[in-house]
Amino acid sequence: MKKTLKTIILLTLFLIISSLNIYAQSKPESEEPIKRKKIHLYFGTFLSTKVTTNFLYAITNNLYLGVSFRPGEKADSNEFFGLIGSRGFEIYDYKKSNFNNFFNLKSQYFFLGNFYTSLDLGILTGFEENITKYSITQVNNLEILPFTKTMFVSDRYSMLLGIGYRKEIFEHILLGSEIQYGILSGAKVNKHYSFNPTAYNGLPNDIISEQFYDDSNDYKTRRLMKISIYAGIAF
Repeated sequence: MKKTLKTIILLTLFLIISSLNIYAQSKPESEEPIKRKKIHLYFGTFLSTKVTTNFLYAITNNLYLGVSFRPGEKADSNEFFGLIGSRGFEIYDYKKSNFNNFFNLKSQYFFLGNFYTSLDLGILTGFEENITKYSITQVNNLEILPFTKTMFVSDRYSMLLGIGYRKEIFEHILLGSEIQYGILSGAKVNKHYSFNPTAYNGLPNDIISEQFYDDSNDYKTRRLMKISIYAGIAF
C-alpha cells in the first residue's frame, strides 16, 4: 500500500509540473483569463469508501470559499458473552456513538490557469464509548459484579495546505485532483470507571490490564496527507 501511494504521489506531482510547463509555453500573451462558473459542487474519494462532498462559491473569478463534509462511522451497539471457567460467565453491553465525521472550511485560489492552491481548516468529531460488564459467578450463591468503563474522546482539528487542478469541461462538468498536507491535532481522552471495590477486593482485572496498554498514542497530534480525485458540476 505504501509503495502504491508513493508511486501515485510521484506521478501526480510529475503531471502537475509537466502541465505547468506546457501551459507556460503554450499560453499566448494576449489570452484572456479563464471565466469560471460561480458554484462548484464536486465529490471525491481516494483509498477509502467514504465520499467527500465539496461546495464552493466564487468570491472572485479566482478565489473560491466553501465547505466540505465526509461522513464518519455509524454508532455501534451490541452484546456478547464470555466464560469464566466453570464457575460463571460475563455479559458485555457495548455502545459507541457516531464518530469521525469530517467538516472543512475551504479556500482555493486559482493562480495559473486551472491550477489552484488551497487552505482547509477542519474538525474531526470525537466519540463516547461505553462498556458495561456483568460478571455472574456462582460459588455458594449467585453473585452479580457490575463494572462500567466510559471513555470520551474529544474533537480534533486540522489544517491542510495543498495544490490542485480543476477544470470545467463541456461547460458544466468538473474534473480535478488535489494533494494536501498538514496537521491533525491531538484529542483529549477521559476515562471513567464505575465498580464496587469491595466486591472486587480492590481493582478489577480490566483496569489493571489497561495499565500495560496505553492507547493514548492513537490520539496524539500527527501529520496528515490527503490525495483526492474528484468530479462534479459547475453552474
